[in-house]
Amino acid sequence: MLDHALPSVAIFLSITRLQNIHGENIAFGKDAKQSSTTTGYSAIRALDITYSKVGSVTGAGNPSWWEVDLRGYFSISNITLTASDSGYVSNLKNAYVEVMDKDVSLCPDVQVEWCGNVSSTVARKEKFTFTCNATFPIRFVRVTRRSSSNVKLNIGHIDVQGVGATKRCRSYYTPTTKRKVSIPSLTTSAITAGDCGILCQRNHSCIDFSYSTTASSEANCLLTKKEVPKNSVANIAWTMYTLDNCL
Repeated sequence: MLDHALPSVAIFLSITRLQNIHGENIAFGKDAKQSSTTTGYSAIRALDITYSKVGSVTGAGNPSWWEVDLRGYFSISNITLTASDSGYVSNLKNAYVEVMDKDVSLCPDVQVEWCGNVSSTVARKEKFTFTCNATFPIRFVRVTRRSSSNVKLNIGHIDVQGVGATKRCRSYYTPTTKRKVSIPSLTTSAITAGDCGILCQRNHSCIDFSYSTTASSEANCLLTKKEVPKNSVANIAWTMYTLDNCL
């Protein structure tokens, strides 16, 4: 059986991740990043409608891009980009949307599906909805803007609709000894680190987990939906496991 002493935890199973209630934005609360950032307008703002007046804004680049890691596998039905209600609004024009199964910055064998592109003119608060016809489970959504010169990318809000998809995968978790997640979303029991990892895979919101061989058998497996390592503390009795992006 798998244990935390191994250099990594590998889990083989057919999984359905993050089953979605119809109408819920499955990108909300997930991990977002962008090619660069105009101060005060980070990538995560595009996921929260509270900030949609301006949303996220990259620095000038070519290309400029924004990406969200859904931290699960989905069949995407549609993606809606909403333009900001600000002076940055023109920085959405001609942007295009793609979905991927892996992190394009880490993995050489990424599957990519083009979903659509924004028009060459954009009005404030205008919505652009794209249908994605990918035949493979999706984990990443990327918005890219290219031009003949350096440009910014501004997204007021992005809404991603879809349902959990089954993916036959081999998942690797990278261990960090003497640390544990500090804000577990679920405290439970597991026989081994591998069993704890399987519970994480099956849980609808789990990103990473921690396991201890010495903690109470009823509370030796901590699942978290918060970003790690930010959500971690030093603890000699625990090992923290972070899901590798390149699966």
